[in-house]
Amino acid sequence: MMLPELAASLVDLITRTATDLPPDVRAAMRAARVQEPAGTRSAQALGIIAENIDQAAACEGPLCQDTGMPTFEIKTPVGANQILMREAVRPDSMRQTLREPAATGAEVRHSR
Repeated sequence: MMLPELAASLVDLITRTATDLPPDVRAAMRAARVQEPAGTRSAQALGIIAENIDQAAACEGPLCQDTGMPTFEIKTPVGANQILMREAVRPDSMRQTLREPAATGAEVRHSR
């Protein structure tokens, strides 16, 4: 038995962190684009990055195609069942959560 709520929560966290940037980071990107001279390679690169950010937010795709491997460090109170928590963060548990969010009772947005 795994903790479906934990798996669903982690899937949601990964989806949000991989697809959306905080408002202050978006504002910094806008400021950088305005300051960069038009027609330069750096202006072109910033434009591509900005477009990628917008597309990722619109379709819940990853901001970067090279996102690496998620690693979880979970601190638990004394008495918590760490075996169940370890099972919940296994990739197959998260894939199951993505396939059947209704089974967990959680609303999970699907990444593309």
